[in-house]
Amino acid sequence: MPPKPQWLLRIPEILEELSSLDLPVVDRALIERIFGLKRRRAVEVLHSFGGYQAGRTFLVERRELLRRLKSIQGSPAFAFEQRRRERLTEVLEKMRKYRAAARVRIPAPPEAWRQAPTRWPEGVRLEGGRLTVEFATAEELLGRLFGIAQAAANDFERFRAAVEGAGADRQKPR
Repeated sequence: MPPKPQWLLRIPEILEELSSLDLPVVDRALIERIFGLKRRRAVEVLHSFGGYQAGRTFLVERRELLRRLKSIQGSPAFAFEQRRRERLTEVLEKMRKYRAAARVRIPAPPEAWRQAPTRWPEGVRLEGGRLTVEFATAEELLGRLFGIAQAAANDFERFRAAVEGAGADRQKPR
């Protein structure tokens, strides 16, 4: 399958520019500029759109070029290519965000956090069914949350007891 032309997704811009012209024919130089092509490829495009040579100049009727470009724009292949480009853009944007997040360095929690807590470290309070985490930076917040998750993963039963013990304070009658 031949590669898709580079100008395919630029058809709306190309149509707009060609429509604004008040010329009966378009020459190779104009095709080069509007389509963003080099000389040889511009001649190939001219031929594929019904162009012809007049002396040493390659020409195509502007109305015929517009008609054929509009036909391509309305084709399923153009719609597919547009959707493909949108999906690619979305994936690239997700990757950019992921890479930015992956560069963030989260400080390792203190050794005491690696076991389920018998008492919560500085900046973390669990009381009355409410967890309060104090932090100055996003990295510090992530580090403390990571430490809490690590404590839960290392000894869940002890973690549960600590958490539910704090929640029991809330349920006591006053």
